[in-house]
Amino acid sequence: MDKTISTLCIATFFAALSGCGGGSGSSAVAVTPPPTPPVTPTAPVGETDTSGARGALLFNPPLLTRALDPAGLVQALGRLGDFGNQVLAVAGQPKCSVDFHQFEYSTVGAAGETTTASGSLMVPSGSDPACSGKRPLLMYGHGSSTQRNVRVGDLTPGAPFAGTSAAVAALYAAHGYIVVAPNYAGYDTSTLSYHPHHIADQHAKDMIDALTAARKAFARLPHPVVENGKLFLTGYSEGGYVTMATHRAMQAAGISVTASAPLSGNYAESVSYETTLGSPEVLRGLGQVNTESMLDLVLQFTAWQKAYANLYAAPTELYQAGYAASMETLAPTLLPINSLVGSGKLPPHLLARDMPGYASLPAAEQANFGTPEQSLLKSDYISALFNDIINHPCPVTAAGAPLDCKPAHPMRAAWFKNDLRTWVPTVPVLMCGGHGDDEVPFNNATLTQAYFNAHGVAPKLVTVLDVDTPALANDPYASAKSVFAEARRRVIAANGDPTSQENYHGYMAFAGCNVAARDFFKTFE
Repeated sequence: MDKTISTLCIATFFAALSGCGGGSGSSAVAVTPPPTPPVTPTAPVGETDTSGARGALLFNPPLLTRALDPAGLVQALGRLGDFGNQVLAVAGQPKCSVDFHQFEYSTVGAAGETTTASGSLMVPSGSDPACSGKRPLLMYGHGSSTQRNVRVGDLTPGAPFAGTSAAVAALYAAHGYIVVAPNYAGYDTSTLSYHPHHIADQHAKDMIDALTAARKAFARLPHPVVENGKLFLTGYSEGGYVTMATHRAMQAAGISVTASAPLSGNYAESVSYETTLGSPEVLRGLGQVNTESMLDLVLQFTAWQKAYANLYAAPTELYQAGYAASMETLAPTLLPINSLVGSGKLPPHLLARDMPGYASLPAAEQANFGTPEQSLLKSDYISALFNDIINHPCPVTAAGAPLDCKPAHPMRAAWFKNDLRTWVPTVPVLMCGGHGDDEVPFNNATLTQAYFNAHGVAPKLVTVLDVDTPALANDPYASAKSVFAEARRRVIAANGDPTSQENYHGYMAFAGCNVAARDFFKTFE
């Protein structure tokens, strides 16, 4: 395996860890429209609920942070530069005014502990028939982040997930959907010190609690809204994973879902871990990790430890002694990622030179390993994980029983527990992605579809869309494929690399798949 292939394999591994962001940024602004000042946030007034009960709305009505009429929304999109203009072109001119509310609610962490989280409630209003009367409701899950200051609904240029916020507002709220977009526990104002990344059970509870809380506000908003009984679920990257986990839980609980569209998510996440960490080239790849990827690892390890309390009895079993004490509270962080090594929060190396197999690496690759004092992870812990994968292989790509496995290592057991191939949907599902996505491989969708088919899903109920394919005659997803192709063209025209993770997963597939979800849901309105 050459270095390029090794790098791609390990990128797949870190995609499973990070869940991957998507559409979080925006292009430079060439021409700035006149500013439309947001509503000045004021202290919450009205009722408060600090009971800690799941789904409690802390402040009712929730804080109104911005109110935009259609022209104001167009201006806000314009301030995001080329990206915002592309969103507007794809979404069409807004029909509705949109109020952006920041709401806070009670939920639980990975161990069931009481905590809080926040989210964005986008409310349409206006004289157009699409903006009044009973409205459909859409829940949106954002991609992952190692930064804590995630606030969906913030359209400020440069804000984390400003691009995601713009896309959701323009595609859905501006055309009549009530939008509930949680920030997730561990982000923004949440009282949780960690983020339960890819803990499926917690994600579903978080989303359901956000929905419960948001509904309590509907009648008390400046523009009260009423649902029409149709509930749609979608999200991208980690949000795609969250979407499927939530749909699974809602179906089990008897909560009616109209349709869901999980986009570019790691639903079959055990595949990435097993195939990559069981590869002979694993050391070559892990030696190449950067600081952000190292932080992705810490984020995921902490989530598993908080959920199952069995990765280690003490952090020093997994982490080198100089770093162990602070790892469980390091991510997500408010610190600049590029400052973590220099400030001593993280070491310069992931693995130490006492890893088995180190001596057989070329000298140039040995330079990627440090002394134990210069490294993050304990070699004996990671070696035991590798050995369990090699000595006890599991059928992760099988259609019928991919999780028929009894791993001995607790970390391995954690990713099997959170593989979503355990259910069969009873309402329509669209899984969208792109076959060239190295960050979230497309086989997450195809392997999950194979599991559904093997377990008797109704014919034509589940659609898998590769948005990186030519449009066919009478193609219901021609617009989505066209958006993907146009995004690729723009990347190439700007001398960018259309195969890079940032461009392919974070921009091209993000744009195409979000349009596909919009078009998919239109058939059920």
